[in-house]
Amino acid sequence: MDWELLADQPLSEKLIKKGSLTYLFIFLIAPVGYFIRVIVSNTLSVEDVWLFYSIFGFVTLISMYNDLWLTEALQYFLPKYWIEKKYDNYKTIIYLTLFVQVISWILIAGLIWRGADWLAINHFHSILAKNILRLFCFYFIGINFLQVLSSIYMAFQDVVANNISELSKMWSTLVFTIVFRLTGALTINSFSLWRMTGLGIWLIASIIIFVMKYKKTLQRWSLTRNKSLLKTQFHYAFWVFLWANIGILFNQVDQQMVVNFLWTKQAWYYANFWWIMAIFGMIVWPIFWLFFPIVNELIIKNETKKLMLFQNYLYKYFSIFALAVWWFFIALGPQIASIMFGVKFAYSGTLSVYVWPFLVFNALSLINYFILAGLWKIKERVRVLWIALLINILSNVLLVYVLWYWLTGAVISLIIWWIVLRRLSFRLVNNHLKITFDWMFFVKNTSIIAILSLIAYMAGNRVIVFENFMRYQNIAYLAIILLLYCCIMIAFNFGSIKLLMHEIKLTKR
Repeated sequence: MDWELLADQPLSEKLIKKGSLTYLFIFLIAPVGYFIRVIVSNTLSVEDVWLFYSIFGFVTLISMYNDLWLTEALQYFLPKYWIEKKYDNYKTIIYLTLFVQVISWILIAGLIWRGADWLAINHFHSILAKNILRLFCFYFIGINFLQVLSSIYMAFQDVVANNISELSKMWSTLVFTIVFRLTGALTINSFSLWRMTGLGIWLIASIIIFVMKYKKTLQRWSLTRNKSLLKTQFHYAFWVFLWANIGILFNQVDQQMVVNFLWTKQAWYYANFWWIMAIFGMIVWPIFWLFFPIVNELIIKNETKKLMLFQNYLYKYFSIFALAVWWFFIALGPQIASIMFGVKFAYSGTLSVYVWPFLVFNALSLINYFILAGLWKIKERVRVLWIALLINILSNVLLVYVLWYWLTGAVISLIIWWIVLRRLSFRLVNNHLKITFDWMFFVKNTSIIAILSLIAYMAGNRVIVFENFMRYQNIAYLAIILLLYCCIMIAFNFGSIKLLMHEIKLTKR
């Protein structure tokens, strides 16, 4: 029913049930993209694979800017207006976002269509790109429409609705890819076409879910011409836009300094180093995106005690999670890099060893950002990023260009960036919500993590061989080591996990 969009729930259900569902969908969705890429990579030419994924990345990048971050503003304002029973405002901002974006979709898709010839020749350097670009104009419109629906689902912590439609897209695309591979009809054009078909299935599934769960909420009440409402939403979206672009700029600054100051080989090492770092993001970002609507709801309902409890849980357990990942990669960083990219890129894993000890600062900074966004401290959040970005640029110039520390200098600059972000964002959050930290729990887990990582290091050196022809055997050994590592960590913290669930269940709505 529509009044159940944000029904009162125990904090345990929000964290445990929805968190478990999130990772269940990750388990069902994440491997599919990898399988599709493997099939395509082993069927099409290197040039065709590069061309398709370059166009795909190009359209994805544009779609990030297309919405002007109004969809993220939806995630903030929809639950706010719903809880405050400002239903006219709730309906208005949904229609406003769709109206603005439809105009933007048509204009940008039209420009891509008209410029397909020029982009194909001058940017992608392949005449084959023309038809694929024009096909992806429709993909661009569809993916942005889905982005609006996804933001609505996320605003109301609707994990199932947000993931079930994407699950249908990925699996249908995989089935089509396998069928075309087996029939010998898999080409860059047929793959692009069936990628569109997968998007269509995703779109249909998402619309059906939306109509079933949210249609009634839009049939009631009226649209309002409230200039203050529109100004507030665009104001929030503008500052989110600045925040997101600083993050994108940071990644580009580091990469471009490596490219311009060093050599191509060094740039490849650094690029693959970032791919290794992205593993942590792939693991935590889905659950992190669930944190923002929960934080937002608790702030809107003025449930400060529960918010502080939630915040302290995040600090306590995610810091340990980051440490566990850190030590595992310190122990087996070069081996992981050689398995992922080949033995010649083992140095990328060595670079990751330097930076993993400081990953905990990155994890805690992300928690701070979501809390600041929920507290409407969006300007302060942008200011923190600007200061950290300036320090990052200066440290890159000094360490890479002046002192000639090469890639090590770039990695040190990344560490400095994380420390500065953690420090500045912590001060802002702590001014509004006092943060407590369980140092005994932290020290105890750090000790066991260090011991387990030492054992993993010795085991990895004994069984993992730095040879490309041993890759599959190395993957099996690495999986066994990781499984044992995780099981021992869970067993060691079983009492704390039971206590956590008990404490959360006591916090009833």
